[in-house]
Amino acid sequence: MNLRAAQQWARGLPTKLTLTDQLINVNVMTSPPSKRRVGRRPRAADSAGREQVTSAMVHYWFDTREKLLDALVDERLTPRIHEIWNPADPGKEAPLDLIRGLLGRMLDVSERAPWLPSLWLREIIQEGGLLRERVLKRIPADPNAAFRRNIARAQQRGDLNPNISPELLFISMFALVMLPQAAARMHSTAKMVRRFNPDLVLNRATLERHVFALLMQGLTGTSAPPARPGRESA
Repeated sequence: MNLRAAQQWARGLPTKLTLTDQLINVNVMTSPPSKRRVGRRPRAADSAGREQVTSAMVHYWFDTREKLLDALVDERLTPRIHEIWNPADPGKEAPLDLIRGLLGRMLDVSERAPWLPSLWLREIIQEGGLLRERVLKRIPADPNAAFRRNIARAQQRGDLNPNISPELLFISMFALVMLPQAAARMHSTAKMVRRFNPDLVLNRATLERHVFALLMQGLTGTSAPPARPGRESA
């Protein structure tokens, strides 16, 4: 290919940001973690070959799949993490206001990026997910720590349910928002859900109402935990 032909070919390529969107939409991780070949390094070409994404496009912008995965995290996932945390003041906000704000922004983010819940479940939560270590390194530690301290102080004042674990609260919130959406977009799971609960309609309003009611009641409730198995309750 001469220089002129190469320049014409390059002008026809999608932009780098557009390509990352296309790769997410066709599921850039082409096989589930359980079926990936152990010891085989991922290649950029593995992400191509579906819809309008070609191996040449991937190599042109990213060279290797490692650079592609870095770009997906830096340009598509990290900004979403910041959208959830940046407006918050986890050290000073009233705890219930803080939680409502975080939940609302989680719902906003997942609505604007409908691919996120499935990607979160498949490639971040699962052991062996291709994005797991990259994303974990980019989760801001200070806001998370301030959030936990804020919840613990509220519990000490008697404002929040003392049986709630501050260490588990944020990931529980995130799971309540993401897991139903991820399940709804997985064909096999969605088919099973429709079979056993044909009347379920999962939309923003339904999920928001459910999550807020479940969390707010649990956070402010004062009922004692159930007795442990094998022990008689007093």
